Parts: sequence; C-alpha cells; structure tokens
Amino acid sequence: MAVIYGGLKDLNSIEVQQIKLLVDQEYVKVEREFKEAKLIVEIGKAEKAGARAKYSIHLRLEDPNLMLTADDADWDLVKAVRVTFGKLIEQAQKKSKKAVVKKMKKDGKKNFIKNLV
Repeated sequence: MAVIYGGLKDLNSIEVQQIKLLVDQEYVKVEREFKEAKLIVEIGKAEKAGARAKYSIHLRLEDPNLMLTADDADWDLVKAVRVTFGKLIEQAQKKSKKAVVKKMKKDGKKNFIKNLV
C-alpha cells in the first residue's frame, strides 16, 4: 500500500489522525481494483477569521496503466475525504467498464463471453 501525504503540516494532530484513518479505510476499496497503484493525498486547510476551516482534498491514483484524479472541498474534514474517495471510486468504475466494453468490441461479444467462462 503506497500512500503519500502532502499538506499535513497545516493540520493539527487530531486532524492528521482522522485523515490517516479515513484514507486507510477508503484505500482498501481502491486497492481491490488496482494492486500496484500509488495514492497521493494532498490536503489544504483554509482558515478564516472565524472558528471554522475549509478543507480541500485532492487525490491522485497512479497506476502503471492509468492515472485518476478527484478533488473536493468542505467545511467538514470527514465529509470532504469520503466524498473525494467516492468520486475517485466512481471514476475507477467508469474506467473499468470502458475497458470491458472496448475489449468486447475488439474481440467480439461471443468470444469475450467464452473467455470469461
């Protein structure tokens, strides 16, 4: 599991623990599809004069065959991470469906189904 974090110096220790726990939980879902992938997590924190801060999460999944990116921003750190991973997983599913359809067109539907069985 290769996860590289960026921007952790702007966060406090509780936020860093939350980020690492959430990324570890969500990365398991991505790792099922992409075994040799490297995930780069960039976190930005924009503090206003008030008590709240807005978090910006950027994910980049680098696999030998493709590269996927997703980003989101929210006032809630947990929500921002989960929504961003949802976008990344959605893109991964689209890419895998496109690859299957492309293979079906190339090999022909009957040959493709025959090879699956």
